[in-house]
Amino acid sequence: MRYLRKKFAAFPVYEWLEIGLMLCLAGGFLDAYTFVTRGGVFANAQTGNMILLAIGLAGGDGLRALRYLVPILFFFAGVFLSELLLRLGKKTRGDFRGHGFVLAAEIAVLIVVGFLPADVPDMLVNALVSFAAAVQFDNFRRLEGKPFATAFCTGNLRSATEHVFHGVVEKQKGAIRTAGKYFAVILAFIGGVTAGYFASRALGGYAALIAAGVLLLVLAAILCGHAVRMRRIRVRRLAQGEIPAAQALIWESFTRFVAPMFEAEGAENFRRFLYDLPLSDGYEWYGVFAGGMIKGAMVARRDGTHIAAFFTKNGEQRRGYGGRLMRWYLANAGADTVTVNASPSGVPAYKKLGFSATDGEICKDGMRYVPMEYKKSVEKEK
Repeated sequence: MRYLRKKFAAFPVYEWLEIGLMLCLAGGFLDAYTFVTRGGVFANAQTGNMILLAIGLAGGDGLRALRYLVPILFFFAGVFLSELLLRLGKKTRGDFRGHGFVLAAEIAVLIVVGFLPADVPDMLVNALVSFAAAVQFDNFRRLEGKPFATAFCTGNLRSATEHVFHGVVEKQKGAIRTAGKYFAVILAFIGGVTAGYFASRALGGYAALIAAGVLLLVLAAILCGHAVRMRRIRVRRLAQGEIPAAQALIWESFTRFVAPMFEAEGAENFRRFLYDLPLSDGYEWYGVFAGGMIKGAMVARRDGTHIAAFFTKNGEQRRGYGGRLMRWYLANAGADTVTVNASPSGVPAYKKLGFSATDGEICKDGMRYVPMEYKKSVEKEK
């Protein structure tokens, strides 16, 4: 249980090592599936397909060599669509939803492929599987905070070797452990290829359903993990001793995302406000916590009429923390109307939370902002 608590606090479920292992297993499985059952074409390894295409054309195979071009084009289309699906997911409830959309799309394609008759042209089947593989490859890019790939091993092998070097030569703490994770996903990919080979020889086209089943387990784990994570999130007023951590969180996010739009005077004015503001000045501090760690912070007037600062921890955006904190505050604010001076880049996020602009962009004291307000009565009518 302690292991899981740490995992939930540190990473979203779709970045867990366990999820990465299953995705690499599925990726290797699909490469073996198309290679064994559908004419020696790779579902994931588009570099291999490009090499085979070039060799085929150079060797005079002509149109026969063009079969390698189909999975390449459909891989391109799959990446494009996966970006669209992930964007749609982020516009609703956060990253988990986008990853759920793309996994559901991949599973649906593989189920269709699994039931296609053997006389269906290999070119069509390879196109569909490459499309599904691209959806997975494009959207699962991080393994517990580190970049990785589910569709091939070259990048993972490079990263593993790099971390071995950092651990052995530079004595970096945790580098060997990180290298071990990369080696684990490489072995999972190889295991997937092996399983895909034997399953394809035994089951033929139906073997695609096994890959769909593995991905269904991944989808279930992501959805369950999100539900658990949301239950573990806590929002509350901060104690005096917790304010320095909230100040550091706000300042870090401000300097990265907002300060570049301000003049030097504006950034300094915000810094003075943030660090010189005592509790006795009519303001309260609030925070959202996950796994005991603060993920977002807010400063607002005690009477509930105005939000002076609202930031999510750098690197934790789009995981539901900011939305949970804001919705909690708006539900508990004593005033019917709550105002905020939103940074220009933050306006879309405030609009999603029910705020509306009351004026155009204003530049004052070196700061750029858009005045916005939230009316409880309007939200209730909706």
